[in-house]
Amino acid sequence: MQASKGSAYLIGALGWVMVLSACTTATTIPEAGTSSHAKGVPAADPLVSSLPPRLPRPLVPIPARPKQPNPPYPRPPSLPSLPIPEPLQPQLPVLPVQGGHYLSYPALQTFIGRMQQVHGFDAGQLQSLFATVQRNEEIIAKASKPAEAKPWLQYRPIFITEDRIQSGMAFWQQYANSVEAAAQQYGIDPAYIVAIIGVETFYGRNTGNYSVLQALTTLAFDFPKRADFYQKELEQYLLLTREEQVQPLAWQGSYAGAMGLGQFISSSYRQYAQDFDQDGRRNLWDPEDAIGSVANYLARHGWQAGEDVAVPAYVSGQGYARLLSEKPVKPNLSLSALSIQWVAPVNNFRARQASLILLDGAAGSEFWLGGDNFYVITRYNHSNKYAMAVHQLAQAIRQQMGR
Repeated sequence: MQASKGSAYLIGALGWVMVLSACTTATTIPEAGTSSHAKGVPAADPLVSSLPPRLPRPLVPIPARPKQPNPPYPRPPSLPSLPIPEPLQPQLPVLPVQGGHYLSYPALQTFIGRMQQVHGFDAGQLQSLFATVQRNEEIIAKASKPAEAKPWLQYRPIFITEDRIQSGMAFWQQYANSVEAAAQQYGIDPAYIVAIIGVETFYGRNTGNYSVLQALTTLAFDFPKRADFYQKELEQYLLLTREEQVQPLAWQGSYAGAMGLGQFISSSYRQYAQDFDQDGRRNLWDPEDAIGSVANYLARHGWQAGEDVAVPAYVSGQGYARLLSEKPVKPNLSLSALSIQWVAPVNNFRARQASLILLDGAAGSEFWLGGDNFYVITRYNHSNKYAMAVHQLAQAIRQQMGR
């Protein structure tokens, strides 16, 4: 028994010598540099699940905090003023039927019947509402070619720009009290709260100019690839506007029907949006509510305070190939288990487990290790490229802030 243990120890030690030797000869994939700004800013992922499962343990309610004004942003340029929709009457408008494009769709009539039977909507009012909605070809075209389909070397320059980094600093400073309060209340790294809003809408510059009702109706009944998903989101949108006492025609968002600074889809708005400024309304066009809502979303999906998000990785041999997946996967391997496959972090990596990520960068293949928090970001948008853009933008803003 003693001799067996000694042999095991000797074999283990020799294994680690081989790992360290491989690490010294493998190519390091450096952090990519910044590139010129591109204008196209895609909205929230239209392919996320409609109602993310709740975590087993709900958050402990936090006592109401005293309202503190955010300090004025100390230096130019100031951020543009953000339009905040005003609440309207909860009753759906009774409009004259005008032969709208979708009224002839049997699927819409089935949908209206279900909304009446399940949720108590007035069928006549819904008929009048949808009579005003026309098919939008531009929405279908954009949904068919999302930005996440681009390779990483083209996707990254959309988001990692000097303008977006500097504007992230400005946003953080302007709403410092809200950012820090949300980070403390929900246990989220503040740089990632800011970065998600930066990637989603450039800190409120581009929250979308499509009618949410038109976008969801178009995709629900004229985009077969995701028709079930968008019909569920259209159902959630009508419930949301009824709950928030807003006319369904009032709100504008992305081509996929996502709303506000954080680009929440309707189901996420209902489940995760917060009235963080405590004014009695959950308004995601309001920066303070958006900040608190993004933090709540990350917390509810399992953010681990104190853990890192991602780090470049060394790889050697061929064993690593079986660890790769095109879609985000929940980390399930310890660093020691990864080392057996000749995979190791370039720098110190605070994470209990990780997954291996491959991106096609401008200088070739980039290998990264993503921890649990990287996976949490992919719950916001189911894309490794999206999560990496958020991570690199967060790190760039943090560096500029000196934090």
